[in-house]
Amino acid sequence: MRSVIIGLGCAIFLCLITPYNDYYVRGTFVSGNHFPIGSFFLYILVTLIGFIGLGRWKPKWGLTPAEMITIWCMMIIAAGIPSAGLIRYHLFMLVSPYYYATPENEWAELFFRHLPDWLVVKDPKAVKYFYEGLPSGEGVPWGAWLKPALVWSSYVLMTFFVLACLSTILRRQWVDHERFSFPLVRLPVEMVENADSKTRLNSFLCSRAMWIGAGLVMILHIINGLQAYVPSLPKIPLYFNLNPYLTDRPWTAMRSMIMMIYPSITGFSYLLSLDVSFSFWFFYLLYKVQCVIAFASGSPISGWTMANRQEMGGYIALVIFVLWLSRRHLKEIILVTLGVKRIDDSNEPIPYRWALVGLIGGTFIIAGMAWMAGMAFWLAFWVMIFFYIMAIVLTWMVADGGFMFLLAIFRPSDFIMISMGSSRFNAASHTILTFEKTLMFDLREFIMPHIMNSFKAADFVRLKRRQLMGVIGIVMVVAIAASYFGGLMTWYHIGGLKMGYWHDPEPFNRLASFLNYPRDTNWMELFFIFTGVVVMSFLIFMRYAFFWWRVHPLGYAMTTSWAPYTIWFSIFLGWLAKFVILKTGGLKLYRQMRPFFLGIVLGESLIGGIWIVIGLFTKVSYRILPG
Repeated sequence: MRSVIIGLGCAIFLCLITPYNDYYVRGTFVSGNHFPIGSFFLYILVTLIGFIGLGRWKPKWGLTPAEMITIWCMMIIAAGIPSAGLIRYHLFMLVSPYYYATPENEWAELFFRHLPDWLVVKDPKAVKYFYEGLPSGEGVPWGAWLKPALVWSSYVLMTFFVLACLSTILRRQWVDHERFSFPLVRLPVEMVENADSKTRLNSFLCSRAMWIGAGLVMILHIINGLQAYVPSLPKIPLYFNLNPYLTDRPWTAMRSMIMMIYPSITGFSYLLSLDVSFSFWFFYLLYKVQCVIAFASGSPISGWTMANRQEMGGYIALVIFVLWLSRRHLKEIILVTLGVKRIDDSNEPIPYRWALVGLIGGTFIIAGMAWMAGMAFWLAFWVMIFFYIMAIVLTWMVADGGFMFLLAIFRPSDFIMISMGSSRFNAASHTILTFEKTLMFDLREFIMPHIMNSFKAADFVRLKRRQLMGVIGIVMVVAIAASYFGGLMTWYHIGGLKMGYWHDPEPFNRLASFLNYPRDTNWMELFFIFTGVVVMSFLIFMRYAFFWWRVHPLGYAMTTSWAPYTIWFSIFLGWLAKFVILKTGGLKLYRQMRPFFLGIVLGESLIGGIWIVIGLFTKVSYRILPG
């Protein structure tokens, strides 16, 4: 119970400070990826105080490893909700159509009649104050937000529930049968695993190499962080822009290109298999070469579009492969659900029968919600199917690939619009489909990888997964409520116009484009989706048929997004370090150096959290990880 209380307290704290820090101060994001720096900073503090400090002073009072991992799981589940996991795009989408509507853009005539009163915020004062800030003496208009917040919370919780069901269905296959590596789980576990009963320390925390790695990166960010406050101070450069060297045609097609050094990402890359880390940066550079070839040949379609649509096809091929590998496991779950067979699922997060029924039933409920709002039911259903495709691939990338920072720069509906054309759907369907951006567009912090990592973390400390699932459900509800409160307090007291690009009306500009210029099937882009299916199928076949094939298919599935643009060079450095260490010193040297690279992650999280706290008071931005 005390771990649940501490975990809820940490989760609420993260949800309250994230909107202010991320959108107004614009410092290092509290979450921002699938190893949230804010959560790990608090985890370090709880380890020092509750695990080590109390454990030495009063051993019976000290937190146990199981309690520590419970707290960690609760924090990572909550961390993304006030950010891109929900709030980052959600709040402004409920008010922006009314704030940015003008006679010139004709939004009122195009789609206002298709926005139900219970779905958005229409009160003129609530809309105006959201962007311009509250006048003196005015309070946050909670009444205008109550009904939409309750409706959207129901939808969000149902989406989280079906993703938990999907995670339960895949867990045993990925953990027990395919033995995914789960690199992002290792560091929190290693800090509390096998600790001495008296000192409450273990070999990891006593490692000199770990503290050297942590110390070096902390010194780096102390120097650069101080420069943000005193510009005359020196700064250690971590960003190298290559654009000045790409000025001649056709090499201009490679722009924009930059080398950024993020020590944490390099540290985690050291834990990845060489195949995975190599493929990540190799396919990114190959994508840039493709852009050059497309530009030089005068192609009517850009190199970015070619590669992005191939990624979409790659996702389809990867999910087909996942389902094929899982065919026996999935068959057993179906038989259990039908009552034909019995399997011991007593320690699964959700009983298999309820997981499968919940996934199917929850999908129909979500599609029904969209239908009640005005979208065609079958369109909403297929959007969910393509969302599951994206969720499975991205969760695979985090769970086995170890990619802490990832994105997919396409929406689930893009599969449908490209293949069928937007002209087949009415204005009401397009209007409701616009809100897809709330949970299904920027997936850098979406919740399914956190759920899967939590299930794996439970294994190291023998947590009962079903009880952990109950705790996860509680923290989801609390985090949504706290995120609404923190987000609305921040937006109304500061004003959305002062909070960066988070007030961008882009989704509704996109909607207006669809309504004004209906499109038919895009055969060219559909061809590249098919090309992606073929290429990914070839990569999967070569990977699993020939031991000597060292190119991992996951690298092909993420080349055009913000993630590889920002972190490809950091992953290259991690790959290079591991390659050289293995070649020169073998596995022995690799294991000796492992604490050093994990120490880099620990040190950057510790100093990053300190700078976040300082920034909350000084309003000075210093960003450590990608934004």
